[in-house]
Amino acid sequence: MLKSSLLRNSLKIGIAAFLTAAIAIWCERITFVWYSLMAVVFVVDDNDAQTMQAASARLLGTIAGGLITFVVHTILTGWIGVMVSFLLILPVLRVAGWQSASGVATLVSVMFLMIPTHVELNWDYVFNRSLDTLLGSVVALGVGLLLWPRNHHDQLEAIPLALRAELAAQVAAYQHWWGGTGARPQPLAPAQFTASLVQLEELLQQELQGPQGRTLRLEHWPQRQLLWHHLHQHWIQWERMVLLLPDQRSFMAAGDAGSDPFAASLASLACLLATGPGTSGLLAGSERLAQGAGAWSDPYGAASWRSLAVQLAQPQLLLLAIAEEWRPLQASLRSLNLIAASNAVRSRGMQPCRPRRPSGPAQAHRSQVHVPKPPLAPGAVGPC
Repeated sequence: MLKSSLLRNSLKIGIAAFLTAAIAIWCERITFVWYSLMAVVFVVDDNDAQTMQAASARLLGTIAGGLITFVVHTILTGWIGVMVSFLLILPVLRVAGWQSASGVATLVSVMFLMIPTHVELNWDYVFNRSLDTLLGSVVALGVGLLLWPRNHHDQLEAIPLALRAELAAQVAAYQHWWGGTGARPQPLAPAQFTASLVQLEELLQQELQGPQGRTLRLEHWPQRQLLWHHLHQHWIQWERMVLLLPDQRSFMAAGDAGSDPFAASLASLACLLATGPGTSGLLAGSERLAQGAGAWSDPYGAASWRSLAVQLAQPQLLLLAIAEEWRPLQASLRSLNLIAASNAVRSRGMQPCRPRRPSGPAQAHRSQVHVPKPPLAPGAVGPC
């Protein structure tokens, strides 16, 4: 119901304008309802965070513009006073950090030309106009928070989760097909994948300009968006080449399934796409991949892919190209998992462990002792 954002915004503006006009007429304190209605039009937005920002900018701009214009119009009147007000408003708002209120402040300065004489432009007039704007902003905030509240930050989190689930289901279907227990899956529709990324980019650009911009940058959302675009490009190419592989795999009955590099690459993608609450789910896939890394010899090397090409009677370039497209997929997913894990750690307030400084010569000598790490098994890979 009411899935159209245009319809929701129209209803919000209509209800907020009706309530504002009703309150203004009922209290008989507001002389010009037009100021309150204009605040409603400026404040109402489909995003709750943008509504809060617009309301604060509207109110601060009205107060700053009214005060500066009042002081200037006590000395200068007419268009000369408006020009001088413009010269003072923008620097003052910039110093105060209220750049978002500059448009409203300059509009208020122009509207004061409607006053017949500058004598009527007094402190009461500035207070009344601020009160009018406050009424429209409060009503618009209440309507925006009560009727169809939407938080685009939650939508930003939902889009990557939906993409992860879709890719994980696709990889699982490939595993069943390659293992001989299912039919070959159809490649994901590029248009649907692209539409999700376009929606992600639009929401991110909108949120970066709002009050949540700093938080989103701390959570590395611009980098996550680029990683998803990079993953999207290589996924499409990877599936196109996988589509050229033959359906019949009876040769695996006589061969060793553990030496299959394509099955190993599918298993690694499935591990990297595994999600869960907190950091444990994101890193569980990399741990399982590291534990089973020694089950095959050189699973990601060119020799294994050439051997698979001989068994499939397919060109070696095709199998090597699949391997090369798999590498950026793994790298992108690993980076996304690490970013998500670091965000989870930061949100919990956990600090990384730091080694303590040695307190004496004995500890200092022991701290300089180099303990070699055990070598990885042939063909093993590190954590994702």
